[in-house]
Amino acid sequence: MHDVRKYTVYPSNLDILECFKNLKKSLDKLALQEDIQFCDKTSYYLRINDWRNLNCQDFNEFLDVLEKYPSAFLINIHSHFGEKSKDDKDHFGLSIYIAKEYIEITVSAQDFNLISGMHERLSEIFQATNPPIDRSGRLSKYQLKKSIFIAHRFDEVGQKNASTLLKFLTRLGFKVIEGSGYETRDIPEKVTDKIRSQDILICIVTPGDSTWIMGETAFAKALDKYIIILCQDSLNVNKGIIGNDYEHLSFPENNIEKCFSDLLYALPL
Repeated sequence: MHDVRKYTVYPSNLDILECFKNLKKSLDKLALQEDIQFCDKTSYYLRINDWRNLNCQDFNEFLDVLEKYPSAFLINIHSHFGEKSKDDKDHFGLSIYIAKEYIEITVSAQDFNLISGMHERLSEIFQATNPPIDRSGRLSKYQLKKSIFIAHRFDEVGQKNASTLLKFLTRLGFKVIEGSGYETRDIPEKVTDKIRSQDILICIVTPGDSTWIMGETAFAKALDKYIIILCQDSLNVNKGIIGNDYEHLSFPENNIEKCFSDLLYALPL
């Protein structure tokens, strides 16, 4: 059985060398020894820089090299461990991939309890976790695709703010689409299709009748879309139609850029 677990949260200043030393201590404490003859895929790979990679023969050599190059920014190891007096069924395979973006750990064994115990210990050693899962059905910022629908008024002020926001979001790598300039009570099907296709809805509230853009926001809320409201600070949002479950940022008149730094924290980047 192979149990692969990917972790996207761990300290940026994590002491990788100390982690692997702690792993060796844990293996020694359990009287587990490396068996490099168990399979022909044993590998210890370190990327020292963009022009230099190192491959080691075994775990001990790997620790020696890592001590000399603790800033190696990509590590990929695979080996097998077990008690010397036991047969093959008590061996387990261990693969650890460490990059800047995530850590991926694979434990392979016949004993499910051994797999679970090793994963628990390894996540402690590497201080590795994942963002909490929101089971309410609403998308969290950690699960979002970089796609945004902007709801805004189509007068001069609304268009200007939307244009400024669109340029900012596009430079951040988001796919951004808008509505169709309608001002009716019912949302046209082509607009509802656009809202369905995007993970995020950003509503820009500016002076004037915002009934239809709040209708778009309510429609997105019903689809469990991730909602962010940017509201001119002299105005109020009618919360009755959408509740309180959204990000709310304010900006001064004619200066929507003032909320962009806060917007960065609300978006998946």
